[in-house]
Amino acid sequence: MTARVKTCETCATGKIRCLRSPGAAICDRCARLNKPCYFRPSRVRQTAPKKETRLESLERRIDRLLGQPSQSHASPEETTGDAIGKDILSLDDAAALLDYYLQYMMPHFPFVALPERTTVGELREQKPFLFLAILSVSVMDDRALKRALDDEVKTATAERTVLLDKPASLETVQGLLVVLAWSQHQASRRSGPQNFSTYLHLAIGVVVDLELDRPVEVRKSTARMNVHETRSEPRPPAVLKAEKRAVLGCSLLSSCFGIITQRKVTLPWNAHMERFAIELAQDPDHDSDQAIMHLVRLQHIFEEMDKISTEPDSLDTSMSGPAFQRTFRTFKSQLQDYANQVSQQVAGSNFLLSSQLHTVSLYLCQVSLFDRMPTSSQLPSTFRAEILGHGLIAAKAFFDSLTLLPMGTERRMSYSEWLQSGFSLILACKLSLMAVSDETLRANHPQIQSLCNDLDMPQVLRMCVVRQQSQQSRSEACRTGFDYTGWLQYVEEWFGRHYHGYTSRQGAGSVDAASEVPDTSAASRTGPGTVAGIPAPANPNTIPVNYPPPAPAPAPFGMNDVSSGLDLPVTDDMLPWTSFPELMIAENPLFGWMDLGLMPM
Repeated sequence: MTARVKTCETCATGKIRCLRSPGAAICDRCARLNKPCYFRPSRVRQTAPKKETRLESLERRIDRLLGQPSQSHASPEETTGDAIGKDILSLDDAAALLDYYLQYMMPHFPFVALPERTTVGELREQKPFLFLAILSVSVMDDRALKRALDDEVKTATAERTVLLDKPASLETVQGLLVVLAWSQHQASRRSGPQNFSTYLHLAIGVVVDLELDRPVEVRKSTARMNVHETRSEPRPPAVLKAEKRAVLGCSLLSSCFGIITQRKVTLPWNAHMERFAIELAQDPDHDSDQAIMHLVRLQHIFEEMDKISTEPDSLDTSMSGPAFQRTFRTFKSQLQDYANQVSQQVAGSNFLLSSQLHTVSLYLCQVSLFDRMPTSSQLPSTFRAEILGHGLIAAKAFFDSLTLLPMGTERRMSYSEWLQSGFSLILACKLSLMAVSDETLRANHPQIQSLCNDLDMPQVLRMCVVRQQSQQSRSEACRTGFDYTGWLQYVEEWFGRHYHGYTSRQGAGSVDAASEVPDTSAASRTGPGTVAGIPAPANPNTIPVNYPPPAPAPAPFGMNDVSSGLDLPVTDDMLPWTSFPELMIAENPLFGWMDLGLMPM
């Protein structure tokens, strides 16, 4: 009997108070009634679990808001339940994929920057979701492995954004950005990255919820319905920089995707993003931090140009005169000045920056020539020729920078580079067809034809096809994404058919004229890039003798001024410039997201 049991079983049954004299073995009532008196054994009371203190609760919330792992980092369940723990791939394979990503893929998307010496153990323990995303995009030659990793990414994304089994954090945004940055290489998809918009909106939603798109000093510290103010601990500088990169990456992808595919830009440029980019450039942790500032500013110009196309009154008849010409020349001057300001150290080996600069220049031609309303009056011929010349020069600069890339780089390109390349390719085709389709243009502005010959779109298309075929896996089971070789071959055939149709209409007179005045530049060449429009070789795997072309000398990063060597006569006549009847939406090569739809996988 213990001191805790004070009532015998007899008194407890009768619900009577049990009293006992000091030193007595039985209670007074049982002794008076001569009844048995015994006490039940006492039970050991279990100690209640220790409750989480308020300090520990606040620390846990701060860790979650900061997006940093706590002292324990990933739990044992997380590490044993990840792709390595499930035997989807080995630790050595994961290390090889991580090294490949850090060396070859990360330079194409500098918004999720990691130290060069990051190890599998560190990333797996500290940022498991980002680690999984990197593994999924780094697989190049194993379709089954990529599909398994993609499924793991979907499950982990749902846990962090929809099911909320795990709190969303900066790591969530970084992992989604990595998946988005190479979403064009999804395994065995019949069309483009269908989940791109969904993943992008999820990432932007987390950014807004965590207020990462706002400077720290203006983030809300107290909700309107709260009584007490909650103060967050100051963030480490490395975390603040990672947040800025993530926000700028979301904005760049949103802008590129929205403008080129004619969707709404859900996270456009604002003054906060300009500030983030400047702060990264002033105190960089990585070499790519300086290039981010240029990307953000070009993005701003990109979005300002897009307003010309999206605003109803910007392309009507009222904008066909001097006002529209001033708008075009203002943008052209901004791009030229900006290209001259970009340092050679930043732009020399940065295809992402080069691609964005030339794509924005080409987009100015798209807005000026092809996005005009049917009711708009014709622009003066000299001005239209100026626009066309600007576009041809920008297209040549773009493909010159593409030619300098090592073979196989296309597979490592980020989504924005891939989308810009496709857009630039199609627009360059349209500009070339415009240059060869009008006799008045050839007669009054021969410099335009010379620029078209310098661009040499038939040779550019052949080069793109050959480069794509060089990285194509020989084994069908090893292909991890959509085969864009078929799309490029279709564009090459489409362009060659129209190009040959226009050039053949020039008749024998053009040939006789060319023989009387020999052209030592373009007309003397042979092969698929001649003005006569010789079709591509019958065997698509045959590499032309003149490919790869000799590497040109490194040219200045900026585009040549259109006015140099392009003396256009000042006249008031109007070019007929009829729209191409064959270039309808039914034959738009970009229709179906750069996917033929009927091409076998």
